Amino acid sequence: MTTAPRVRAGAALLLALGLGGPAAADSYPRQTSVDVLHYALSLDLLDGSGAVRGSTRVEFRAREDAVRLLELDFEGMAVESVTAGGRDLRFRREGGRLAVDLAPPLSRHAIGAVTIAYRGRPEKGLAAGTNAHGRPVVFAENWPDRARGWFPCVDHPYDKATVELTVTAPDRFDVVAPGRLVETRALLDGRRVTRWTESVPIPTYSMVVGAAEFAVTHAGEVADVPLSFWAYPQDAAAARRRFDRSALVLRFMIDAVGPYPFEKLAQVESTTSIGGMENASAVFYAEKGFQGPEVSEAPVPHEIAHQWFGDSVTPGDWDHLWISEGFATYFDALFYERLLGADALRERMARAAGKVLEHHRRRAGPLVDPGLADPRDKLNPSTYQKGAWVLHMLRRELGDDAFFRGVRTFYRLHAGGNAVTDDVRRAMEAAAGAPLGAFFRQWCHEPGFPELRVDWRWDARARQAVVTLEQAQATGLFEAPVDLAFATVAGEERRTVRMAERRQVLRLDLPSRPSGLRVDPDVWLLHAATVAGP
Repeated sequence: MTTAPRVRAGAALLLALGLGGPAAADSYPRQTSVDVLHYALSLDLLDGSGAVRGSTRVEFRAREDAVRLLELDFEGMAVESVTAGGRDLRFRREGGRLAVDLAPPLSRHAIGAVTIAYRGRPEKGLAAGTNAHGRPVVFAENWPDRARGWFPCVDHPYDKATVELTVTAPDRFDVVAPGRLVETRALLDGRRVTRWTESVPIPTYSMVVGAAEFAVTHAGEVADVPLSFWAYPQDAAAARRRFDRSALVLRFMIDAVGPYPFEKLAQVESTTSIGGMENASAVFYAEKGFQGPEVSEAPVPHEIAHQWFGDSVTPGDWDHLWISEGFATYFDALFYERLLGADALRERMARAAGKVLEHHRRRAGPLVDPGLADPRDKLNPSTYQKGAWVLHMLRRELGDDAFFRGVRTFYRLHAGGNAVTDDVRRAMEAAAGAPLGAFFRQWCHEPGFPELRVDWRWDARARQAVVTLEQAQATGLFEAPVDLAFATVAGEERRTVRMAERRQVLRLDLPSRPSGLRVDPDVWLLHAATVAGP
């Protein structure tokens, strides 16, 4: 995800999950008795006011014996009926939840299904309006827990499911959604039925629809994955420029991580408040990015990377959101390293470090931060840029072969499911053949970063640079390699030391007296440093 300015993604657009305890901020009440397998959504766009008539069939598996209750998140619209096998079921609504009494109760491993029919005008999650060109549009914007505003669901990423979305809309609309297009059918009343089906489990925040007058460009295939661009006709040329390197990004991600997880990749211009939203196989981009004098490619590589990290491998709870945003941020940078060279990666990581350091001055929390209850507040430089830096430093620690082997293992083990930070650690430990608990503890679960004071002098008799390396941060100590680059008349001399203590005095042999010292010249360490010398 790439967020729009704060004023566009304010409190009215994203719902807080509530306060959690000190161990974890994500306090969503999980249902241990059921596992949702599939949603079949049918949505009738009634008129231009945004009113809809819908039905959702929820298929689920009982995880224990005598399951008598199914609880779903659902807000706003009126429930007309809840049925199973043609029988009416008793239900009640309270506190934004729809509780359905299952009769008869389900035994362990049994498959159940209920169908909820409803009607109304969604107050969140799905909105009708007009785009920048004055044309009618309807778009869903579910992140983080707004899907409940237009269909009943377990509205949390821990319970992923497959989904089928059937939309009946005026014939002028093209309808896009996750998955594969399986039906488009004209009705006699000037409307059209469009049905998409996603066969890979995805989080509810990715179960979206978009309906507008689109110019659709079919842009070929990469590894049998069809690419398409969906833009308002007035912006079609800008969309082609913006999405021009989508095939290159897709090929890079397949090579670096693994096969693309979904049936297609549609890049969609949308009238939404989020700058870029990684909806599985149907990425939405806010329309303003297509209408300025300069059309930027950003955040296209980031959102495509999310198809692997976020949509296929989904954080098990909001506390581990960096598995989505940090991975997408780093693989965005890695794409430009592949495309433009190592300097492009260093430039992006240096900018990312600056954002982390600035954010740290406002809030010195850890990457996995149980002190933030609202997932919206987790959309910060810690989750994005520090998450990317954790992967960058891990790459330095392991080397490219082990690092990318670990990434591929992590993805293969958790594709289509959920993961938390310990799952990343275990996959990387397997690739490295060594424990990484200390690395993950200091970079993921403790706040801050090394704030270094570096002082050096030249010992002419010993022909050594005497370097005093001090960790001045108020948070705990860090252990990490530090690269030092000395400028000499014969060229730059590089030395790598291992910092682990509050204060270390290092004596480093050099061929001649240096004229200067740079810390971390190749941008491999998240840190702040002041350097003093003769």
